[in-house]
Amino acid sequence: MDDIIQAKQAVDLARARLHDAVTAAHREGRSWAEIGQLLGMTRQAAFKRFGTTHDPRTGESMKNRSIDKASQLTEEIFRLIASGDDTAVQAHLHPQVREQLTPQRIGDAWRNALTECGSLEGFTNTHVELHDGTVLSEDEDIIGTVIGATRLMCEAGELVGRVALDETDQVVGLLIVPQNHGKLPF
Repeated sequence: MDDIIQAKQAVDLARARLHDAVTAAHREGRSWAEIGQLLGMTRQAAFKRFGTTHDPRTGESMKNRSIDKASQLTEEIFRLIASGDDTAVQAHLHPQVREQLTPQRIGDAWRNALTECGSLEGFTNTHVELHDGTVLSEDEDIIGTVIGATRLMCEAGELVGRVALDETDQVVGLLIVPQNHGKLPF
């Protein structure tokens, strides 16, 4: 058990050192594109992991947030949709998207999915990513919106489910598409 504790401490220290090094490099004038390239990620991924910005309305620093519950929340949203619990689904939606993501629209999309693949049986490959497709570790802290992505395992096929979650973990986008969907809006 001591080896596990020491390894965890080493990982935490390495993350802190990396954050400090990236912050210093950016402060010294390195671009997010340069930093991202060095780290093997996009400039957006580098910024969302290590950057800071300020709310223009308040001037306050916008804090990075934990995404440790985003995968669980993604699966929960689809369980609620599959069970027809419109009230619970609506409670997870950001108020500004409730007008577009009405119970009727979500229900129609789910009924259409049922005609293609049958009832929901479970999930595989649930993960969190950025808009650019960069997959995130759930122990990361990120600024802004993330995407919860999962494969919906149904009785006669599979679908792709995606949930855009804002910085307060409210749903700001929802997709249910076939596996061979092509390019997605998020």
